[in-house]
Amino acid sequence: MDAAGSYLRCLPVVAALVVLLGSVPVFSQEKPADKVTDDEWKSFYAVYEKRAALAKHKEALGLLVDLASRYPGEKRVQVLCAMTAYSYAHRLDDKGRVEAARKGIPCAERILERDKKDYDGRFWHAMTTFKAKSAEGIRAALKESTRVRKYLEEMIKDEPDRFEAYMLLGSLYRELPPVLTWGDPKKGLEILEKGTGLKPDDPEILLELAAAYAKVGEKEKARATYLKCINDSKSPKDRTWETEDAREYARKMMKELGE
Repeated sequence: MDAAGSYLRCLPVVAALVVLLGSVPVFSQEKPADKVTDDEWKSFYAVYEKRAALAKHKEALGLLVDLASRYPGEKRVQVLCAMTAYSYAHRLDDKGRVEAARKGIPCAERILERDKKDYDGRFWHAMTTFKAKSAEGIRAALKESTRVRKYLEEMIKDEPDRFEAYMLLGSLYRELPPVLTWGDPKKGLEILEKGTGLKPDDPEILLELAAAYAKVGEKEKARATYLKCINDSKSPKDRTWETEDAREYARKMMKELGE
């Protein structure tokens, strides 16, 4: 019999002695909190809602990294951590981008440790790892893109009604050079059209679809899609600033296309 087995067998005897003797003090042990408290969320959002300022965006990410490490089982904080790492990294130069994006990877991994098939965990793992690798240079990006493609194709197979994997996969097909890689702008457009059909009011996929139209020379469709992003898109939860940023980018691209 191992030590653990022996200890468990002795528990009823110990409990009986405590009751009979009444002389052994019993100390209550509070269970560690497994969810972020309301006060902690309030303090975080006070900073997060000001993330249009780059310094506040950085501060918000730092708070999330801390919360995510202290509450590893709470999916909400892990997703928000990975998502914020990605959006903050997007605003930086390559060196800063690598460091910022890497901060989101452990958050996505915590989700996958609990469920390796979790869609959000897989998506944000793909987003943060590819963001970090792409900032390391073209060779790292190309190598990572092949792994990410297989990853995204599996996600689409598992959950074909979610749009996010279509968005990233279509964007990769659009942007990778067709001669040296598996890039294919026309295929990217097809994938993005399918993804947009699943979530036609998401600002990010509308941006990606508009860019795909422009890539293959369909400028009128590109303009119409940018306009839809500006006028008809809806902000997902916790993505108000990101949505406004997407709309501003759409306005910029409209000017480049020639309104």
